[in-house]
Amino acid sequence: MEKKTLSSIEKEFRNYMDFWSKNMLNKEGSLICPEISLSGICNWKAQMGSMYLSRILYGSSKAYQLLGKREYRDLAKLSFQLLMEFNNPNGGYYWARSYNMQWQSDRENVNMAQAFVLYGLAEYEKINNSAAIIQLVNEQISFMNDKLISGNLKGFVDGLNDNWEREDSITRSFATHFHTMEALVKVYENRKDEQIRRQITEILHIILDHFIDDKEYFCIHRLSEDWKPIPDENWAGHNAECSWVICEAAKAIGNKELIKRTESMALLMMERVIELARDELYGGYFNIFDAQGNHEKMKSWWPQAEVALGLMNAYKISSDDTHKDLAEEQLIYIRSNFIDNSGEWIASLDEKGAPDPGTPLIFFWKSMYHTVRYYDYLMT
Repeated sequence: MEKKTLSSIEKEFRNYMDFWSKNMLNKEGSLICPEISLSGICNWKAQMGSMYLSRILYGSSKAYQLLGKREYRDLAKLSFQLLMEFNNPNGGYYWARSYNMQWQSDRENVNMAQAFVLYGLAEYEKINNSAAIIQLVNEQISFMNDKLISGNLKGFVDGLNDNWEREDSITRSFATHFHTMEALVKVYENRKDEQIRRQITEILHIILDHFIDDKEYFCIHRLSEDWKPIPDENWAGHNAECSWVICEAAKAIGNKELIKRTESMALLMMERVIELARDELYGGYFNIFDAQGNHEKMKSWWPQAEVALGLMNAYKISSDDTHKDLAEEQLIYIRSNFIDNSGEWIASLDEKGAPDPGTPLIFFWKSMYHTVRYYDYLMT
């Protein structure tokens, strides 16, 4: 990336992080706001999630490494302390807690939260490699391999209760496998453990063999326990995200066969995104789509970031100027439309670029993940 562009990206990132360090804490600096409106008003009664805090732990730890500002390290420490309150005595971490301190469950998504806890802890280990943090990372890996893997069958299952017992409607989700793989890559970066490398290799094969449609090249969000697809929406955001992250994972473990396979798949997946989700009139990309085109009018923040990175990765693979031009177009679109004056990204825009007044600026599913990872990719 050109020096001038890199400078503007770093400035954007600093503004983004300063928003969090200056606007998302209570007066005592002891709590993080779980939700904030477009006008900057905190809703302290919104539920707080382990995934939300894990993403802040990742984002602030990464920001401290890239930008070196002490406030970001302090935010990482605070998010870590708050996350530890979600520790489940049966292992792992609870999904969410209401404002009146009642635990909330989500059997379909709680395993994805376990992956994000590992992701956040592994990034935090890079700025705090104490024995205690290393032990927490090891404990989370052991817990996930012990409780979330399906017996003699490879891969993870979803649908467990808070005691990690099987109930009805056991499924397998793309999100659990994908984000666990991504978290394990961070662990592997820290310690180059051969067992971790083998598990990343196994999950990469599972994603390529089971979670990507071999005709349309769409991500399949959920499967039955015996690996049969369950009908669901197709998301351009997941296509784009998957396309570049699987390439990074293959490169991280140095597997030449998987590097070749993931790069080939990345190009196929991104071609479908370009063909079916791009808004040629107003710019940006819709998220929900199928073989006939897009199926929504609003645009969400996270697919915009993932498409930009997917296009940049496609250009690295193909050297096709079309991918480069589309990536630059997308960077400009994001900067011009999604970045609020506060520095944070607006969550949802209509076709013409007006914010959705009913969607908060920050909420349960939106904290420091897609955005920080976007800046990390562009700056490194």
